This record gives sequence, structure tokens and C-alpha cells, in this order.
Amino acid sequence: MGLIKPYLQKTIERERRDIDSNQRVISSYRAETEAKRREIEELSTKPVVFQATRCARCGSPLDPPMVHFLCKHSFHQLCLNVPNEAEGEKWECPTCRPGNETIKAIVRAQTEMAGKHDVFKDALERSGDRFGTVSEFFGRGVLGVPGAE
Repeated sequence: MGLIKPYLQKTIERERRDIDSNQRVISSYRAETEAKRREIEELSTKPVVFQATRCARCGSPLDPPMVHFLCKHSFHQLCLNVPNEAEGEKWECPTCRPGNETIKAIVRAQTEMAGKHDVFKDALERSGDRFGTVSEFFGRGVLGVPGAE
């Protein structure tokens, strides 16, 4: 018992540190999520005032026709590529597009993985830490949680 006790104490202490760290991360994610929800609510219900005076692409003073995006970027209409609405294209802020494309790709990958139960089952069978594997899949959004939207 004398050899096991120090090992168990170290293990428990390490696990407690991990739990504390994870709880701090969870708290920050919850706060960030709540802030985003408030922002979405405000954008959905309150008017937005656009105060940009210069085009985000060319830097010249804005004059009509101009396009304002909710991300607060404003452009001359001529500085934007006009979307082909017949093909389902929509106006999109060129400054924010790369970040939006990354998010769309992540969501697409998560949606595709959600139906691949065999991948999850295989990962679970190969894992030495099954709880960690389940947590990882939840964290990546692969395992959908009803009502989480």
C-alpha cells in the first residue's frame, strides 16, 4: 500500500487540476456563447446604425450605391463582385468571407460525421480512454445533442 499511495495522490491531484482547467474553459465558453446569443438577439430585433465613411476595399469615401454588412464593413457596390442570384449566390462580406468559409467547412464536416456511427464505434473500440473518446466526439459536435441548438 505504501507504493500505491503516492501514485494515487499524484494521479488524483493531476485529475483535479485537469477538472479545474476544464471548468474554467467551460465557463469561458458559456460566457462567450451567451454574448453571441445576445448579439444575435440584438441584430435580429434592433436597428443597426452604419457609420462607416470609407470603403473597406478601396479606402475611398463612401458614396451611393454602397453595400453595408451586419459585420459593420461597408463597400462601394462597384468594389464588390455582384452575386449571381440566379445560381443562389448571396451578398457576402469579402473581408469576413475566409473566416465564414472555415466555419462553414467545420459545420459541413461535423454534419457529415454525425451520420458515420461506424467511425465513432471504431474509435471507441480502439481507445484506451473511452470517456475521453466520447468527450472528444461531443466536443467536435459529432454527437448531436437534441435541443442543443
